[in-house]
Amino acid sequence: MTPPGERAARIAAWLDVPRASQPSVAADGETVYAISDRGGLPQAWKVSLAGGPLRPFLPRPERVQRVDPNPERPVAVAVTDRGGDENWRLDLVDATGERVREISTDPTRIHEPGGWRDGHRYVFRSNARDLRFFDLYEVDIDRAEPPRCVRREDALHDIAAVRPERVALLRYVTNLDHDLIAWSEGGERLLNPRSAEESVMSATLTPEAVYAATNPGREFAAVYRYDPADGAPELLWEFPGDVEILRADPTGRRLAAVANDRGWSRLVLLDLPAGRPRRVPLPHDGVIAHLEWGPQGRALVFDLSSMEFGTQCFHLDPGSGAVRALTETDRPLPGAPPHPVLREFRSEDGRSIPYWEYRPSGRARGTIVDVHGGPEGQARPQFLPVVGFLVNEGFRVVQPNVRGSQGYGRTYVHLDDVRRRMDSVRDLRDLVRALGPDGGVPAILGGSYGGFMVLAAVTTYPELWSAGIDLVGIANFVTFLERTAPWRRPIREAEYGRLDADRPFLEEISPIHHVDRIRAPMLVVHGKNDPRVPIGEAEQIVGALRARGVPVDFLAFDDEGHGLVRRKNQMTTVVRAVEFLERHLDAVGAS
Repeated sequence: MTPPGERAARIAAWLDVPRASQPSVAADGETVYAISDRGGLPQAWKVSLAGGPLRPFLPRPERVQRVDPNPERPVAVAVTDRGGDENWRLDLVDATGERVREISTDPTRIHEPGGWRDGHRYVFRSNARDLRFFDLYEVDIDRAEPPRCVRREDALHDIAAVRPERVALLRYVTNLDHDLIAWSEGGERLLNPRSAEESVMSATLTPEAVYAATNPGREFAAVYRYDPADGAPELLWEFPGDVEILRADPTGRRLAAVANDRGWSRLVLLDLPAGRPRRVPLPHDGVIAHLEWGPQGRALVFDLSSMEFGTQCFHLDPGSGAVRALTETDRPLPGAPPHPVLREFRSEDGRSIPYWEYRPSGRARGTIVDVHGGPEGQARPQFLPVVGFLVNEGFRVVQPNVRGSQGYGRTYVHLDDVRRRMDSVRDLRDLVRALGPDGGVPAILGGSYGGFMVLAAVTTYPELWSAGIDLVGIANFVTFLERTAPWRRPIREAEYGRLDADRPFLEEISPIHHVDRIRAPMLVVHGKNDPRVPIGEAEQIVGALRARGVPVDFLAFDDEGHGLVRRKNQMTTVVRAVEFLERHLDAVGAS
């Protein structure tokens, strides 16, 4: 068995590979802000558009979610929270990172960034009025007055795009059903009135129009143009997969679009108004999570993540089409980069279920099934340092996209809704069967909804698993829905079932009521400040396991929320998880 010190050093080497994401360009057109965890906590850094080393911009004792630079002046809005509580705080900072003023008004409420309307007006959303709903606020940074509420409604809203003329809003009917609204001081218009569900994945604005990546009456989201005054939507561009991100350049001449190609990201520029597409060759295959235009549309910056090259920021010259790295890691990967292979298996009811497989170079010590959250998430071939470490330690990692995952069309994402919840758990059983003897007796791990899948798998199919690792998972759907953040409950009930109509079913499928079936040793990890899945879910399952004598390790962190962002806590968890796997997964002698 590996000496603990050597193993910890190898884990640290993978976790310490610097990652940079969420780039945005300052008004000078030369400074790029990015979020990086190279100091052990997500913080704001800056780099020249010409490239070079990252320099600290906004050192804080808490994580920084985003930096939103003013398009005309050397100031920006910085977004932070405390201890992972997701009560986002907005600070106006100057070009040195010093705070000018706090924009948010209440540390117990959420203030999420929207965007700059011009050089002095900034809009954001907040549930300051009522924890259940989000209203639209605007602040003038040149005036001493507090932000004013400019639009209120008893509904869940998000800000999709901002321009001087108008704001594009999304009103959530469910997590997959959205109203697209064009709002201005002069009034507002619902752009997509319809009788059926429509998912708006992204929206952006030009002076004349609203563009959205949406799926009216179709399986995948395509690009549509809307006239904010009148007129039916016009289909501009479609792709054999979801268009996930849209950004219009400030001049309104081009759209940048990111499409999902079986998990890989494809970047396309669309010339307006015709919408002629031009594919942008990326430096390597990977996943784009964020992109932004610089002033006057002279530059496009984006992040790109892959197991082979980590997560870094890039610059695209829209004229020449040349792409170059803005940030580069000064620490190479500490081992062989695992190669993601996309495979599929056939479920008991005949569905094709995709999964990613990462194999070690030699004989595998065992198989780990890693289940994504969401539930409307998607396992994708991006940089995952823990997966990199595990594969280099000799473990085989399999990441399924069971029914209910996004990325495979409207029909597929609804196959696990409410009464069909356990069909997705059955997919995990069918995956293990498809892996055959080569899979040994696998361990299973997952976070958030993936944590529920872990608990559901070890209670429903206890004979299949040698060990389970539950990260911030749901143990009891009733208490979860009762205690999750008030703004989340309606959209989660649409997916899982309503307490007033489906309580008996929710109790029936909750793992807490089937703990007596669990045979596999368990590791449970949770943050005490989690507003999404409160820590009571972990405490319930740990208490029930201990009462029955089932081996269970429990890690609870005072300074974390829904997931682990602090390097010290990540190290503690991964070290404990590997020790746990070596005790329980190795013991079965998997091939």
